[in-house]
Amino acid sequence: MKIILNTIFNSKNIVNYNQNLLSRLKKIADKSPRKRSRICIHKSQKAKTHEMIIALKKGSYIQPHIHLDEKSESYHVIEGKMVVYVFSKKGKIIKKVKMGNVNSKLNFYYRMNKSLFHMPVSLTKYCIYHETFSGPFSKKNDVIYADFAPKENESHLVKKFLNKFKL
Repeated sequence: MKIILNTIFNSKNIVNYNQNLLSRLKKIADKSPRKRSRICIHKSQKAKTHEMIIALKKGSYIQPHIHLDEKSESYHVIEGKMVVYVFSKKGKIIKKVKMGNVNSKLNFYYRMNKSLFHMPVSLTKYCIYHETFSGPFSKKNDVIYADFAPKENESHLVKKFLNKFKL
């Protein structure tokens, strides 16, 4: 496995993980300016299925975004809690999915089969979740960020934007 920035990349054909991975992802997220980390379980950007385990710290901001070509995406919460906001093209919240692990009595699984703007937000110190995305993945072609929301590096606008959600 190699690590670049806040991402661990898998190079093995057979993988299995235990609690040690979650601890490692939390440590990487703690050091990351973006307050998150991930392991890419797939071996290549060209893979037909992309799987990641993501550690999202409370206070991390992922700009609302949309995936084109009707590519599906799913989240399965392993630890912690989060909410996934789904937006219209103009930025109106059309769905709010509260999530937690299977014992939380919240939704533990979410899948989007349509191209809609969405934004996951951690409600606990860490939310660790398994994400599956239809590949192959090209950030340039597969992700469009919402014009109705600030960019990640606009911290003063991000704070104002997130205050609307009463987190």
